[in-house]
Amino acid sequence: MSQNAVLDKVLLGVSWYPEMWPEDEWARDLDKMHELGYRAVRMFEFAWHRCEPDEGAYDLAWAVKVMDLCAQRDIRVIVGTPSAAPPAWLTSQYPEVLMTAANGKRMRHGQRRHVNPHSRKYRELCAGIVAIMVKAFAGHPALMAWHIDNEMNGFDYGPETRELFHKWLEEHYGTVEALNRAWGLEFWSQAYSAFEQVPLCAAPVGGAEVPNRDHPSLLMAIARFQNEGWSAFIRQQCEIIRAASSLPITTNMTPTFQMDWFKHNRELDVAGHSLYRDIDHYGWNVVLYDRMRPEKQRPYWLLETAPNWSACGRIWNIHRHAAGIRLTTWLSVILGGEMVLYWQWRQHWAGQEMLHGTLLTATGKWRPAAAAHRSLCGELDSHSAWLQAHPPAPAKVALLAASESAWVMSIDPTDENMTYSSLLRDVFHRTLLHNHIWRDVVAWDADWEHYRVILAPCLPIMPGELRHRLADWVRGGGRLMLGPFSGTHTHDMTVWRDQEFGGFEELMGAASAMRFTAQALEHEIKVVFDGDTFSRTRAWCEAFECEGAGMLARYDGGYGDGLAAVIEHGYGEGSVITCGCLLEEQALLRVIKRLTAEAGVEPVAAGAPDVVVVPRCVPGGRTAGYALANLSAHPQRVRLPSRGKDRLTAKEAAPYFNLPPYDVALIEV
Repeated sequence: MSQNAVLDKVLLGVSWYPEMWPEDEWARDLDKMHELGYRAVRMFEFAWHRCEPDEGAYDLAWAVKVMDLCAQRDIRVIVGTPSAAPPAWLTSQYPEVLMTAANGKRMRHGQRRHVNPHSRKYRELCAGIVAIMVKAFAGHPALMAWHIDNEMNGFDYGPETRELFHKWLEEHYGTVEALNRAWGLEFWSQAYSAFEQVPLCAAPVGGAEVPNRDHPSLLMAIARFQNEGWSAFIRQQCEIIRAASSLPITTNMTPTFQMDWFKHNRELDVAGHSLYRDIDHYGWNVVLYDRMRPEKQRPYWLLETAPNWSACGRIWNIHRHAAGIRLTTWLSVILGGEMVLYWQWRQHWAGQEMLHGTLLTATGKWRPAAAAHRSLCGELDSHSAWLQAHPPAPAKVALLAASESAWVMSIDPTDENMTYSSLLRDVFHRTLLHNHIWRDVVAWDADWEHYRVILAPCLPIMPGELRHRLADWVRGGGRLMLGPFSGTHTHDMTVWRDQEFGGFEELMGAASAMRFTAQALEHEIKVVFDGDTFSRTRAWCEAFECEGAGMLARYDGGYGDGLAAVIEHGYGEGSVITCGCLLEEQALLRVIKRLTAEAGVEPVAAGAPDVVVVPRCVPGGRTAGYALANLSAHPQRVRLPSRGKDRLTAKEAAPYFNLPPYDVALIEV
């Protein structure tokens, strides 16, 4: 299999830890997997001690034996590198590799993810075990892919990392005087006389507000430095693997913006994810699938999801019934995935996650929903060929996303109840999803020239390259929505001193007239469009002075009363609508529909907002059918563009189609 090859069929499988079980039980476990219909397994990502019980003393004969058993049963193996869980001999002999918290406290052995990815010694030791694994497994008939580490995350604040951070600052700024100027460090007398004085302080970016925060430019620099270290950590292992194997490399990213997965995934061949959304939040997965689908030139892999319930300390229901398991699995597949792995196969008889949902108990008995998994394997086997031949249609609408936006909004928040991830998902993506506008979520530096409409909201830091690309794209006929909060900050996490948008004013056809807050006045301030449409807003508001743009909506109430809130500007062959504030769904939809109508982009369906509708196409783009998933506990009704037949039930599907609760359909037209 080459790095960009698509699997020959959609696969279901599990994570399995044979190192926890006697050798005479391996075949029994694998026979049960085969009986269920699983044809993929991820292994060895926590087996460092078993593979290297003492430094330099390697034993992989047992692992090769496991892979031989897999090959005999046509079960394909994803080999995980074990750098997330180093053995005790390593952390005892080299305690400097342990991760250090911002308070200076060093982590201890046995917690998982307790090592420093910047550590030179740790990278050297990781390189050693990865090289041995590649030598042992490359070319094995069961091997289908490689998996780097496991759910990588976390920042280190130890002395070695601090030294590397100071070198990183010097490489980026040249002199400490240049850093002082760029960050405006005369404020509060924060200026430094040497790079060594710059603190490596806590930077828990990407989520809620950072309390008692340090200088915003410092926190942004730390987040960038830490993420560059993670990319280098991933790259080192990938280079070792690629020297001996052409099989694809992946990892299981997590749904957090602290890690810049757009950057890290550039080192990998397949976008992969761990997802554990519960039954009340199935829809939260859609934005992540829409983001993974365009990430690479091949389908993504869901590398971890619960087979029934989850438990990592506490227990919570991911799926309260078999329908939820089926829905979650199909949802990943219809949106563009080609493999789903459940975590995990067999209940741990010891350790931190004994209560987690599995397919088998520790004694080898079936756990709840085994029948549902068996049925799923049969369904996907029956329709795998059609799914592989008819991938999701290329989207014409893109929603730009950036990890750095999440960092800005947690470092310098506008609203204590507002995070970037929730805005991206619950405001902008949900408006597209609910109204059946087929879309991709892409990084700002992705290839998006083929899109007709681009939404670029909540991107405070917009690099010069992005600004030029957007201007050229609009000039050539693209339709763009800017804002709110976009283009307001410099690369160094400061605000512009010459123009509020740092030169975006030409593209917008307007300048800032006033910035003000709607905080605590949400019921007094309206955004009023022509006719009956109006919207409430919250947090930060931008009012515009039009310089060529036309006003689509104005503020009614508050400091900006009467000023432009939403503007439109023709630019070359295209146009730009700039929103100065957050809009409620119907008002935001009005803006988006104005752009899509100009671009000739139609919704792929109409009707119930809780039904996900995915157009599937033949090579070349002709629509071959629609995949549907009802995320609701109630029956839902949608209207499709044409009649067809549901491949799952063999029933005729009229344009108006009723879908039972948590059900899926595969309509061939």
